[in-house]
Amino acid sequence: MSAADNRAVVLSLAQVLRERFAFHDRGIAAARTIEAMERRGAFREARTAAGLLALIDTQIAPVVDDRHFRVRYVGPEVTAGFSEAPPTTEDVAAFQEEVRLRGGEIPEVRWLAGNVGYLRVRMFLDSPPSAEKLAAGLNMLSDVSALIIDVRGAPGGDPAGVANAIGHLVSERTPTVRTQNPHDATASRTYYAEPRTPNFADRPVFVLIDKRTGSGAEEFAYDLQALRRATLIGQTTYGAATPGGFRPLAKGFAAFIPMEQVANTLTGANWEGVGVSPDVEVPSEQALTRAHRLALEAVLKDAQGVRREIAEEGLASLDASSGDQP
Repeated sequence: MSAADNRAVVLSLAQVLRERFAFHDRGIAAARTIEAMERRGAFREARTAAGLLALIDTQIAPVVDDRHFRVRYVGPEVTAGFSEAPPTTEDVAAFQEEVRLRGGEIPEVRWLAGNVGYLRVRMFLDSPPSAEKLAAGLNMLSDVSALIIDVRGAPGGDPAGVANAIGHLVSERTPTVRTQNPHDATASRTYYAEPRTPNFADRPVFVLIDKRTGSGAEEFAYDLQALRRATLIGQTTYGAATPGGFRPLAKGFAAFIPMEQVANTLTGANWEGVGVSPDVEVPSEQALTRAHRLALEAVLKDAQGVRREIAEEGLASLDASSGDQP
């Protein structure tokens, strides 16, 4: 990297922030600050892509102040192929095939003692294979007395994927979040969770979160907490709320630019920079055991007959053992 290369990358980043950042005034202010830093020679001494990225991370990221913002080196051949046009039929098919082969990003479904269901979700995706795999996993758990959904370490997803998942937990059409693009009013929309089968609206739900739960996975937890539809167990999440996408910069660099404002329809707020706080705070590795116990206690409040007997057996097995399960 030469001083001229560094200058080109930094100034292209400033321009993208000016044109596309989700918060127009903040984008302009950040661009001006970055340009002033460049004039003072703040990035001139970087000799490699890694060195420039380190300077961007320590000096520019705090100026932008958004948890989604990041810059990567991907190579000129990749940035040359960037397009904002809708994906082609072939692109969509390839993406759906990858989602299908990754199990819809639903890596684990199982029963826990006492007839409590456990579902782990890695990504909330707006994709038919993801919706199909989620429904299939929940169908396996359709007879459980309570449900635990684990999004610890889940990096995110998109609002439509989140709404699809919440649809399995509500009994009526429910708004979740509204997104707004200050540069394109036609792109703004409100997302709704439509009731879906199998449906767990009549059963206790517990969501496991930790400090690595990010973005769309945070929205899932935040929305359910706002609806008072689930109890959150674990640690405060990462705090990345603003949706966006990668945009090409000069010299083979690309930046993930937050481009849409997002707000929960009930609170009018989001979790940017602060994360989603759990209702019950415990270390990540203890979250499942705590949620399992709370789920069984919730079931036993009104369970009768064999359902009660099975829940009591589950609680007894927890009392006889210790430690979290993966």
